[in-house]
Amino acid sequence: MLDISEARGASKTSASNNSESIPKRLLSKRELAAVLNVSPRTLSTWLSQKRIPQLRLSARLTRFSLPKVEAALARYEVREVGRKL
Repeated sequence: MLDISEARGASKTSASNNSESIPKRLLSKRELAAVLNVSPRTLSTWLSQKRIPQLRLSARLTRFSLPKVEAALARYEVREVGRKL
């Protein structure tokens, strides 16, 4: 039978393995523009139109989460209308 402390230790280990396997990195505007292959000015436009989410860490420091930005941009994806599959 497992001791409670052993069960807690096992859950901490599995949780830390999951978080270590997925690196969470915030991107600057310049880095995000390079990843999305757009100009930083385009990102500024999207920010003013509130198309993409941002994380404001201070008045001059803004960072972006790539998965959240990609999910937000997917809503604006143009799909063909009237084409039957």
